[in-house]
Amino acid sequence: MSTSTQCDSREASPDTTGLLQPVLGTDKRNPVFSVYRRNGPTALLHVYYGVELLEVVPDDHEHPTFKLLIGRLYNANVSARALQQCFGMDRKTMQRWGRALKSADPQELVSALAGRGGHRKLTPEIRAFVATRFLHIYPQTRNGYSQQIRNEIQEVFDVRVSGECLRGLFKELKAQLRDEMDEPGASSSQDQSRETACVDPEQTEAANLAQIPSASSSDGCTPAPEPVAAIANQSPTSSTPPTPESESGFCHHLGVLLFSSVLLKLQVHGRDQGWLLKQWLAALLLGAVNIEQTKLLDFEDLRRVLGRTLRSLFPQRTQLSELAATQRVDQLLRFNAELVEMTQSHDFYFDPHTKHYTGMQNVLKGWCARIRWADKVLHSDFVHTAAGDPVYLECADNYQDMRQRFEALLPRFRQVLEIPANKLITWVIDRGIFSQEVFNKAIEAPDYHLITWEKNYRRGQWDESRRSGQYMLQRTRNHAQDKRAYRFEYIDQSWAKNPKMRQLIVLATNPKGRKVEVGILTDDKQRPAAQIVHLIFNRWIQENDFKYLDEHFGINQITSYASVAYERLEVRLEEKQIKSGAYKALEKELAQIKNQLGKLLLAEHQHPAKSTVRTNRIAQRTEELSQVQARKDQTAKEVSRLEVLIEQQMVRLDTRNKRLMDSLKLIARNAFYRALAPFKNAYNNYRDDHEFFRNLTQADGVLRESTDKVEAYLMPTVNYPPKMEKIVRDLLANINASDPRMPDGSGRRLRFDLARKSGIQVAIDI
Repeated sequence: MSTSTQCDSREASPDTTGLLQPVLGTDKRNPVFSVYRRNGPTALLHVYYGVELLEVVPDDHEHPTFKLLIGRLYNANVSARALQQCFGMDRKTMQRWGRALKSADPQELVSALAGRGGHRKLTPEIRAFVATRFLHIYPQTRNGYSQQIRNEIQEVFDVRVSGECLRGLFKELKAQLRDEMDEPGASSSQDQSRETACVDPEQTEAANLAQIPSASSSDGCTPAPEPVAAIANQSPTSSTPPTPESESGFCHHLGVLLFSSVLLKLQVHGRDQGWLLKQWLAALLLGAVNIEQTKLLDFEDLRRVLGRTLRSLFPQRTQLSELAATQRVDQLLRFNAELVEMTQSHDFYFDPHTKHYTGMQNVLKGWCARIRWADKVLHSDFVHTAAGDPVYLECADNYQDMRQRFEALLPRFRQVLEIPANKLITWVIDRGIFSQEVFNKAIEAPDYHLITWEKNYRRGQWDESRRSGQYMLQRTRNHAQDKRAYRFEYIDQSWAKNPKMRQLIVLATNPKGRKVEVGILTDDKQRPAAQIVHLIFNRWIQENDFKYLDEHFGINQITSYASVAYERLEVRLEEKQIKSGAYKALEKELAQIKNQLGKLLLAEHQHPAKSTVRTNRIAQRTEELSQVQARKDQTAKEVSRLEVLIEQQMVRLDTRNKRLMDSLKLIARNAFYRALAPFKNAYNNYRDDHEFFRNLTQADGVLRESTDKVEAYLMPTVNYPPKMEKIVRDLLANINASDPRMPDGSGRRLRFDLARKSGIQVAIDI
């Protein structure tokens, strides 16, 4: 071996930091690859192909890119002995990495990169499943719970685990359950500090308003529930201990009190579990877009503000699963519809929002616009009002396409939101709904109309002499006076492909003079054309709302990774026929043979009888064509899609938890927009009004409490200029004029004001 392959084992001197030091050189077996190390705060390996820098990877044996580099060098036939000397890697380890890179199975690559811990049976999905089932099974049977849970794991995940494997997890879950349920054995001093054991009191008047039964004990705390009782059975107290005449103190998350009216209404609407829904809504408004992020909130101060909280993550997840299994989602969606006054709306936007699923479960694939590729996806079908407020959503996988999901959603939308059967609704949908079958159903339907784009519209059909009218649409940009005018000229006529449909050929001109010609289709032949043009060209408000919901409220959060096998969904799903895999394979093979045979016949036609080999190949391909065609004719063309999915062990994500949490996110979004409106009008700067107002709603401050009144002095992290400070003070004065009440259920009057740092004295108690 050439000496250039030897590693430089000398330690880098301090003055060589940042310089490249040779690690692996070239030799007869490796004439092109060389590796140099660059020391520094993070050691890096520079890989050269000749004199060109190929890549830079961390000099970390546990880093995936380092493992991939060693695997590639091993596959490139670099001396394994040289790699051992230079990088200190075992030959078998390098061989495993190289073999995984050559494999076509991505699971093998993931397993190889994960190392020895990559084959653990207790995956995060199984741990989450055990945590959920433990709370249901353990209180009922203290002896056979382990065996029952292991049997369910084998049934759901097809994985056999031992009791010893789950022993540590069971120990953690028992400790959490004992703490949260206040079982005997927890110290009395700890009991007094737990949110689930002692709840801040509510006055009797507020308890009657919320229709919450009183369950107070003599010391003002709710009695600890029995171990078999779920945490959902806890009830807030209705008696209030004496409160000092005036008590002041610093309080985090004070700005959430700006939504006190919505929080109070939600608690009343949620009945016995309204206090927990109120907590989650407040957390969303404070920026905690999932339960895991609530660990960053100050629950002691939230309890002062809300009256009752549940802190630990495990019981919160458990409560979420229990609530999601009831009709609570429908109640929340109705509450949200009341919040936006949906009864006045007749026009709705329907559009699916697709989430790219990157987990390991066998979920159906579909088109994902974000990655511009087909991969595992989860669809959320949203409904917005014409004003842009989200009012309804459903979650689904790709078993049904958008047209089928829309048809199934129509009756559920009316039922859940209690829309009268005789109310006529207009649906505005993107071109993905385009289908003659869908159009015919809309024509026959007495309770809804459809507006959509004409798919594959051929430009050049505009005829100025046939123009039916025009419409001007104004959109505001950075402030109310900054308006942009869009001009729409249209030809109103029957659609040639289906005369029962109405076609609008629209020539749209933007403020810069750029023209676009499009086609619009609708079954509504009575509605003014200008309204139809306005509705479909105003769909951007729904698209922008998806971005807003994702960025500020985490609408893309999956919430739960639980899944249901298609085998268990068989009785609930409509049967569908698809082309069988064997038939598609034969079609592909047939196309390849025809392609080869065509080339041979063309060559024979150009040079007849010039090649005996070609003549034999033509005869051979012709015989193969006949054989494949015969096999294709004998193969069943269609099979049951459901049976195929069951055979492939496909699963569908259990989205009940997600839908409940997403419903709360819709409420949070709509509550924020309604509270923002007065500030938006007064500030008149649409570029950063959301940031300023959100900063105010998430501000800390000083809380001064008395028996009948609470004063909240907000301290935003913004140095307001005089004009902005006046706007904020006027906003708080208008809120005070509406006579808000504390959302803790005490019925105390709430007053807001801005605090000044100069007016606060700070003392440290050491």
